[in-house]
Amino acid sequence: MRIILIFTILATVSLTGCRPKEHVQPEPHWFKHYTHYHEKDYVHFVQDQIGSESDSTLKAALTREFYRSRDFHPFWTQNGLQEAFTDSLLARLDDAWRSHGIPGEYFGLDSLRHAIARLVEHNVPNDDSLYPYLYRLERQLTDDYVRYACALAYGAVSPKAVNGSKWYYETLAPDTAFIQSTMDNIHRFSEYITELHPQSSEYQALQKEWVRLQSDTVAEDPSDSTLMPLPYRRDALVANLERLRWRTRHQKADDTIYIAVNIPDYTLCVVQKDSLMMRNRICCGKTQNPENVPARHKNGLITPFKAETPLMYSQIRTLVLNPEWNIPYDIIKNEYYHKLVKSNTAVVNREHLYIRDSRNGQYVIPDSINWSKVNRGNIPYRLHQTSGRYNALGLYKFVFANSESVYLHDTNNKGAFKRKKRALSHGCVRVQYPDSVAEWVYTVNRFDTNYTEQLHIISGAEPTTEKGEEFVEKLHEKDSIYYEKLSDWDKQFYRKLRPTSVSLRKPIPLFIEYYTCFVGDDGTVQYREDVYYKDGNILYLMRHPQP
Repeated sequence: MRIILIFTILATVSLTGCRPKEHVQPEPHWFKHYTHYHEKDYVHFVQDQIGSESDSTLKAALTREFYRSRDFHPFWTQNGLQEAFTDSLLARLDDAWRSHGIPGEYFGLDSLRHAIARLVEHNVPNDDSLYPYLYRLERQLTDDYVRYACALAYGAVSPKAVNGSKWYYETLAPDTAFIQSTMDNIHRFSEYITELHPQSSEYQALQKEWVRLQSDTVAEDPSDSTLMPLPYRRDALVANLERLRWRTRHQKADDTIYIAVNIPDYTLCVVQKDSLMMRNRICCGKTQNPENVPARHKNGLITPFKAETPLMYSQIRTLVLNPEWNIPYDIIKNEYYHKLVKSNTAVVNREHLYIRDSRNGQYVIPDSINWSKVNRGNIPYRLHQTSGRYNALGLYKFVFANSESVYLHDTNNKGAFKRKKRALSHGCVRVQYPDSVAEWVYTVNRFDTNYTEQLHIISGAEPTTEKGEEFVEKLHEKDSIYYEKLSDWDKQFYRKLRPTSVSLRKPIPLFIEYYTCFVGDDGTVQYREDVYYKDGNILYLMRHPQP
């Protein structure tokens, strides 16, 4: 019992000793008007309020613990109002817009100023309603301080709320350690807050540009057609500063190699040890202008279009050479069905398709199907496009784990890369020069020259060495054995060129991202069209914060 008592005393002394010494300001001269106020009574009121709260969120629980550790003495409204602390916090919250693009609405800044002004101007009743008023003010100030700290360190709004079902990053949120540290630093909040925002050069460059564009002297340059309108650029900077504040489980800084796809820029970048190895144009998932589509407007936000390319982190673990395209059911139903009803055999021959019965997986002779009698709402067949340069996936498919069955791939429609706007696919990412990306993948995985030549041969290249010629002979021999083992029925559907899967020893980190402004190669801030209409969601959520 004595040991437990000693331990308790030591723990209490330790906790007390760790708490920073607090400089409490005397009661403001104007507060003497409130004769109803007595410090002990107010502290008891705070204690009762804390004890009766039932909010189970982490922030609320740790805030209550903060006041318990102070024996329920308020921080901001001690002696009526700690004006120096409060003014300093208001200045910080006001600067949140100028420095980081976080608007005052996010903190309820106008109502906070109004509440303080009412108190200072003696417009708060000098009776039993004084303590509830002070307590609400106390908690709003504390909540705004914590809210600002969390916004700088983790983002002001939820990326899932912004991107809806198309967000697959594992997002980090303020945890116990962070909020506890925030509360522990409340005595030096002004200095503490300045340490929290991202310190990356990208964030600093966008921040600098944001500060510059707020100036009244900044004007449009009608001679420069590459620039977006000034209001658009300002909104883009606010939105992308927020994106850079989001924390996800996997960060580029943690990887020496990675592939990054930026949807609004229509580009894929291959990066190795902070060096840009190559840049490819890409085509991404289709978009739709939501202006006249009421179903896409919900609670002030624009919901994602079904064909949008999802945003995610994953790892490329398999490279498929000469892929076949297993045509998704929705595409069969919405695009192929009508073509097959009109001209069954012609479509199958022209597009190099084969058909399987989805009920048993067996091949089906195209002529045996009367598509006009097939129920479009329940099609029992699946279409597959055979391997080859005519294939919609081209000669390369980069496979990574995801729940939307999307991947990076080659394409037989190379002309699409000449377009400025390239949101054209059903969700997958088409790559302009997949062979170059594949070659880099081979190098990163340290495939030897013999194996690399074999992969080139499989992709359609001629052998360049004696070993390569031997490999071609083995392929022919292996293919002959494969053919002979087929049943007479299956030989009707024999395909000489078939997919080859290449397992990677070193998986390639992949980031599919969405940045409508970013720092270009020349160090200037670049702006792109908000192709999926996401920026407006960020701006709306900042001005209409969730509880």
